[in-house]
Amino acid sequence: MPGIFDWLSNRRSSEQRGPAVATHSDMAAGDAPGELYALLSARLGDYPPDTPLHRGDPRGLTPEQRAENLAQFLARDPNRIAVLVSWLAREGLDGAAVLKGDEAALAEGRRIDAWLAGWVPHRPFDPVLGDSEVGPPRARWFASDRAGADLVFSFVSDLARLNAAAIAAADPLFSWAVVEDALEAAATADPVDTPHGEPSDRRYHLCLVRDTHDGSMPIVLDVPLAMLCLVHGRMSPLGLPVPAEFPIGLHAIRSGAYA
Repeated sequence: MPGIFDWLSNRRSSEQRGPAVATHSDMAAGDAPGELYALLSARLGDYPPDTPLHRGDPRGLTPEQRAENLAQFLARDPNRIAVLVSWLAREGLDGAAVLKGDEAALAEGRRIDAWLAGWVPHRPFDPVLGDSEVGPPRARWFASDRAGADLVFSFVSDLARLNAAAIAAADPLFSWAVVEDALEAAATADPVDTPHGEPSDRRYHLCLVRDTHDGSMPIVLDVPLAMLCLVHGRMSPLGLPVPAEFPIGLHAIRSGAYA
């Protein structure tokens, strides 16, 4: 499927709110020096954080720690989606409609996408403001407690949960899994290790996986990282178009891309 998943696989490295889509000409993304998501962070306010049990680069975690993170993620999934849907309703957005994975989900997803574009406004890459990398802050994402200054990452993670639920509604063969070595090998039809001994970009990540368990190649979608890229990409630090919109991948799945 052309789009953000292909782009990802080819790179390494408490008041009533206003209208759902707004302009912010009187505010700047650099209001907090070095903080990429200042506007969105301020908007989130009392949004409840979601801290992973084990933090850090997934490659540095043990298989047991990754399994514990998955178990925690799955146990919290219904509540975190409910938190997000309730919060979006305060913004005039219908997250519950996205859960259905149908045409109405795509339509409401476009409204949420436009809302995101308003709260993560376009700006250039600027080391003076503290930008350390052009792409999304992956190391910070994996190491973060997703609270306080990093609360936005809890919101992004919940958007990924909502996105995944929409995909699973459209195609129930999708479910969450950790991309351990055997799954990575099955999904790529390649040896477990690359020629240089480096793990692939998604190995050991928590991903949405379509596995029919019939010997066919599984489909692996790194939805959380794709969501981080989408939110970060709304700033277009390279001046490039964002290669996807929320909900990521749903249109392709509904069109039978993975059938």
